[in-house]
Amino acid sequence: MTKQQILKYLAILVVGSSISLFIFFSINTRYLLRNKATIDNAVNKSVIKLEDELNKINLVVESMAFFYENKNFIPQHLFERFTDPFLKELNGIKVLAWAPKIEDSEKDKFEKITSIKEANSQYNLIPSKKRDIYYPVRVLNPLEPFRTVLGYNLYSDSIKRDVILQSIKTNKPAITGPITLLAANNYAKGILAIKSVSDLKSTESKGIVVGVYRMDKLISETLKSEVKVFDICIHDSTDDALLFSNVDESKINDKKFYKTAIERTINAVDRKWDVHFVPKSEYLSFPHIFESYVVLILGLATTCLLILLARRRDNHNDRLEARVLLRTAELEESNKQKENLLREIHHRVKNNLQITSSLINMQKRKLVSKEAITALQDSQARISAIALTHQKIYQDKDSKAVNLHAYLKDLMEYQNKISPTFSYKINCPEISIDLDRAVPLALIISELVTNAVKHAYPDTTKYNELIIDVDVLDDGMAAFSIKDNGKGLPEGFAIENAEGIGFDIVKALCRQISAELTYNSTESGTHFTVTFDNKV
Repeated sequence: MTKQQILKYLAILVVGSSISLFIFFSINTRYLLRNKATIDNAVNKSVIKLEDELNKINLVVESMAFFYENKNFIPQHLFERFTDPFLKELNGIKVLAWAPKIEDSEKDKFEKITSIKEANSQYNLIPSKKRDIYYPVRVLNPLEPFRTVLGYNLYSDSIKRDVILQSIKTNKPAITGPITLLAANNYAKGILAIKSVSDLKSTESKGIVVGVYRMDKLISETLKSEVKVFDICIHDSTDDALLFSNVDESKINDKKFYKTAIERTINAVDRKWDVHFVPKSEYLSFPHIFESYVVLILGLATTCLLILLARRRDNHNDRLEARVLLRTAELEESNKQKENLLREIHHRVKNNLQITSSLINMQKRKLVSKEAITALQDSQARISAIALTHQKIYQDKDSKAVNLHAYLKDLMEYQNKISPTFSYKINCPEISIDLDRAVPLALIISELVTNAVKHAYPDTTKYNELIIDVDVLDDGMAAFSIKDNGKGLPEGFAIENAEGIGFDIVKALCRQISAELTYNSTESGTHFTVTFDNKV
């Protein structure tokens, strides 16, 4: 694998994994936010429900107190009829009771109905000790299974006594801190809601109405759905005492337990409760939603599949590139062989033309006729021009063109060897001629140079000069000109009527390469110009 491919696969892996993880955490975060909203909603509902329930307690004891203000005695059945609706409406209520105020002088009279009792350290009822004032339970609802509570002196316990005195002082309902209920309630934790009932004439307390609540029942019945969301700890801030908790005592004293707690303060009649709502772990921990893992696995699988597909495509491209490189190498080798073969062919053509020229040379030696010898020399010159062209072709690196400057230089050296009576000058840029025009142009140049050497310089003692110019024109055109300083063409010369085959060859070759031949002749020399389209 290349470095670029590795980076591409890593990019796919990073992007795919990032998107998958983003969706995974987004789904779980959505559930976390939903859980948080559930917790906040449950806390708010719990506070409202608890405050409503405590307000009911306040109203119930106020109603019961009002019921007793104008009556000194209400029989059990009337008390039950009056309080039955309260028992049905109140959560956690265990007993509603009436306890008249009994002074010690009235104790014997009261005990004719039921004995006055108090609770020992084990919260069992025992006969009451001698006291100045008693608040024994006279009637209660429900009577069963709490009949044994009849006669229980609420004033015998310091906690209850303080609340009774507080209610007498303020003439308002008051509740106790946490107390342990009697054995009839399985020693459960609870509270008493007490309201003093004053005598309308003397304004002195003539008794108290009492509501007995079990805290576990109060919370479980009031917060049925909310307790599924969090654990609850309630402290009475007045006495700094624990009222209720639905967790182990070991957790209550652990500060870590309260780290996630949501604290609220509730007005409980004349007291304040500090309530700690501790969300259950399943509402705070990472949700690990099944669908999020499905999305994560599918996302990672898709990422791996994309990497696999990219790898397969790269392998396919690598194979294609290898085949292309192999094919290119084969074509390059084939082209090289063909170029070598073509170069060899041009070389052999040149050799064959030289052999032909040598055969003509042998033939010349056996001839006597000057015309025949001249004709053979002209043919030799043409053959040499063609041979020189093929020589330049196979000497060229790509065998696709002929360097015109080098060709002209070799051609003029050859002509100068044959006829050393003239000098020459070549003005030619580095220009190449394509193969289709190389041989015809070489013959045209050879004919014009040969014609100038043979006919332009009758006096060999003078300075005879031949100037060859090559110009590159616009639109891919090029112009080749030969200018001599000879005697010029005969008066009335027309190239169409020229004797010999030299100019016929020139005209035919110009037509072959679509070239234009122009000339100008004066007493000081002749100037031939060939303009042609050079495609190289």
